[in-house]
Amino acid sequence: MKNYDFHYSVKEVDGKQFELIQCTTWPRLNVQVIDTTAERFEEDLKVLQKRSLCGYSPHDKTFILKHAGGEGNGELKQSNLDEIYEGMVEIMNAAVKWWMYNRTKLRSANADLGNNCAK
Repeated sequence: MKNYDFHYSVKEVDGKQFELIQCTTWPRLNVQVIDTTAERFEEDLKVLQKRSLCGYSPHDKTFILKHAGGEGNGELKQSNLDEIYEGMVEIMNAAVKWWMYNRTKLRSANADLGNNCAK
């Protein structure tokens, strides 16, 4: 199993705050935390899945992680698209687990934890 190094930050853009999880060990994948509710979860998920890669817990319907870019994808070619996509899905799943474990602590401290690894 691989380790991934995630960092949490809050960024302000045009007066709105965005919670971001950045993966320094796979810099092409950054994700934004989208808060939702159990009542809105299915509808929000459908909308977000049409737009980008998403990660979520089927048991915890309070958030969805949405792919929010990252560093360039390097040289994309037909032969490596599947490998890159599979890697992004794997890291997105790790980010979901990391967020579920750390979110309360991160939000209450509202600070960057530095190096935290998820498997």
